Amino acid sequence: MKKLLFVIFLTFSLSGCVSVNPYVLSKGQTSLDLTNNRGVALFTMKVDNSGGTRLSLLSFMAREVNQYKPYNTLGVFTLPLLPENYSTTDNLYFCSVVLGSGIYRLDAFNGMVNLFFGIPHSLKTDKIFDIYPNKINYLGRLDFGNFNAQLPFTSLIKIEDNSEQEILKFKEIFPVLRDKQISKDSFY
Repeated sequence: MKKLLFVIFLTFSLSGCVSVNPYVLSKGQTSLDLTNNRGVALFTMKVDNSGGTRLSLLSFMAREVNQYKPYNTLGVFTLPLLPENYSTTDNLYFCSVVLGSGIYRLDAFNGMVNLFFGIPHSLKTDKIFDIYPNKINYLGRLDFGNFNAQLPFTSLIKIEDNSEQEILKFKEIFPVLRDKQISKDSFY
């Protein structure tokens, strides 16, 4: 039994579940390293969980898009959606991406409809965004509308610009952004 617990602990430790992901911002973060042409993209994601079943999102995926790099060198990033970045009052996920400068595709948000039985669900996005060196950009709000647990995936309905309110909320949630200049950009 002790060996089994040790193997499980070691697996989680080596897989990165215990450590902080360097590609997303966290509430307790005190510094932001934007050296080596790194930048930040900020956006919110809204899904209406008002029905009887609640969607629990766990991660989202971003892929590097660069026509000049060989296919096998393009980065694919599975980024965690931290529970601390979810606002229950307005059903918003406050998402951040810290990556090297370049062009990226936001593919999908992945989660579970029922955590006990584990029915996977995906929110399809397929939107392109840019990361600029030494810049922090707000990209908008991704709105998926009403959640339907009967479908295996939900598609994006619209993108809204709520920069005035949401930039202030990002600065409130992530103390590392309080004294930083946040510009406005958009998905395309």
